[in-house]
Amino acid sequence: MSLKYNIKKFLSIITVLLISNSIVIAEEFEAHLIWSQRVELSTPVSGVVQKVYVESGKNVAKGEVLIQLDPRTFKADLKYAKAKLKNANEQNKEAKRELDRQLDMYDRDMLSDHELQIAKNNFTSARALYHQAQAALIKAKINLEYSAIRAPFNAIVIKTTAVKGQVVASEITPPILVVVAEAQKILARFYVTIDKVNSFVINQEAKVNIADHVFSGKIYTIALEQEQLKLGQYAVDVIFDSENKVLRAGQKVTVNL
Repeated sequence: MSLKYNIKKFLSIITVLLISNSIVIAEEFEAHLIWSQRVELSTPVSGVVQKVYVESGKNVAKGEVLIQLDPRTFKADLKYAKAKLKNANEQNKEAKRELDRQLDMYDRDMLSDHELQIAKNNFTSARALYHQAQAALIKAKINLEYSAIRAPFNAIVIKTTAVKGQVVASEITPPILVVVAEAQKILARFYVTIDKVNSFVINQEAKVNIADHVFSGKIYTIALEQEQLKLGQYAVDVIFDSENKVLRAGQKVTVNL
């Protein structure tokens, strides 16, 4: 055999070995889609729904108003709280001035201990009322803020239950007014047995196949305990970008690792 033939044969063997070592055996798992972050939104304040700005399927930005309660009562409470604080502030200043006058008179032996104590008590009461008015103003501002239900993050609206004119009585049980999930990010969940789950690692690359479209993702969570309805199996979640495609929770998909 010629030297040239031997070299070509040697190179072909090396090539086969390199290719063999680079082969990755892919595993396929049946999975279903779930929302990566699903939140049921309500409000701690009571009022009447004035406006519903969203419907199912709408994409919303973080901070966008989804539901608005009638703000008039909350604005009136805020105005009243500001007035109360202004009055309490003046009363507190006057009580301090009076206490200073009484202290001066006491130092000149023109005032009894009892009269000085009354002045001190009046100042303490005025100062307490001032702090109460400050707290009431903060609460009024927060209540006005809570009268608008906003998106906690960039989200897709899953469901709205609020309707215009609906009375929201949050003192009893705050009702769920809108349900949202994180926009674009979605999970593909599959289940494996204990002997298999330990072979996976967080951030391991994965492919999610949905209706002949392949999405690139990575392992997001690996369960540490079994679910009651899936005894002997552990959930593995793969997170991926939906690429603005319409996907639905519960939809069956396959995951390749």
